[in-house]
Amino acid sequence: MNEKELTELIEKGEDSFTEFKEEKAHSNDLAAEIVAFANTEGGKILLGISDKKEIKGVTNPDKEMLRVENISRNNCEPPLTVNIEKIKINKEIVLCVYIPKGPERPYRTNRGVYYIRSSSGKRQATREELLRLYQATRSIHYDELPVPATSIDELDILYFRRFFERFYQTRIDENLDLNKILENMKILTRRDKKLVFTVGGYLLFGLNPQKEIPFCKITIAKFEGNKIGEEFEKKDLEGNLEEQMKAADTVLNLYLKTRVNIKGFENELKPEIPKEVLREVVVNAVAHRDYHITSQIRIFIFDNRLEIMSPGKLPNGITLENIKLGVHSERNPLIVSYLAKMGYMTQIGTGIVRMIRLLKEHTGKEPEFEERGQEFVVRIWRVDE
Repeated sequence: MNEKELTELIEKGEDSFTEFKEEKAHSNDLAAEIVAFANTEGGKILLGISDKKEIKGVTNPDKEMLRVENISRNNCEPPLTVNIEKIKINKEIVLCVYIPKGPERPYRTNRGVYYIRSSSGKRQATREELLRLYQATRSIHYDELPVPATSIDELDILYFRRFFERFYQTRIDENLDLNKILENMKILTRRDKKLVFTVGGYLLFGLNPQKEIPFCKITIAKFEGNKIGEEFEKKDLEGNLEEQMKAADTVLNLYLKTRVNIKGFENELKPEIPKEVLREVVVNAVAHRDYHITSQIRIFIFDNRLEIMSPGKLPNGITLENIKLGVHSERNPLIVSYLAKMGYMTQIGTGIVRMIRLLKEHTGKEPEFEERGQEFVVRIWRVDE
């Protein structure tokens, strides 16, 4: 960075990527700023500039550089590597400390505090933001976290037995430790030495998952015309994840049309949208939604289209372009693994590709994908009669 670029940067002021600090900034404060940038998108600290954009400079640049490097290594967990540049401006030396987006997020200070960066400066990360940082590095997944106020008494034991014996081809008898089986399967986990459900385990095998996670459901609404109006039919689908998906299949079949083609003495039923497509889009929403967002999956039916709205943007590495090519990432690997065992998924990312092909063959129109706020939207066009 040269003097002109630095001048322009100072004039622009502090933002999401730039912070001004004077030379005597406390080590704890610098560590917090470094951590905040590393946990977000990276940025730079200009040492020797006041909050009022005054160029104060650094009296001993080499000593200050060494101090900043020590802070990044010793006051940040895990340790961070920063790059520091000396820039001369108005006969003063300013240090530009470049902090990269950290590869080992989340970072915290040695005082145990996690920070993130926003346009107004640093702030402590919320629980939800911290979970997202862990998920981004795949060090923890939300569906494996405990649901504190639960116990094995809430297990749908008959449903679980049917699943276990069908998939594993063995019976659960008195010689098997059920608690240990459930813990090994990540349906239960330990919290303060007590066995409780994981989020995924509770949604898959709990007797009443909405008791503790009330927003984990599917809402289907049918509107007249092509816009959201005040009059509509609505159904809330609850129960475990498989019950929700089966109920969604039933409700969608009631609302969508089926044509009858007569061939000889046989009647051939042809739904306006292939059942495989409806199944795929519902299963994907259940498997890949962001379960820490307190909102349900919503399916809106209009005269000309369906809109399936799933809480959460696309997971890391997935874009609106590459999702059409079968690129996939598992936000909820525990839930995905059990839906695959139940026969709802393949875990190889072919579902979206197959859905696009079937819709093109059946309706002549491809589905549309959109990120809208904190939702991922799939839009399927209905066939005009």
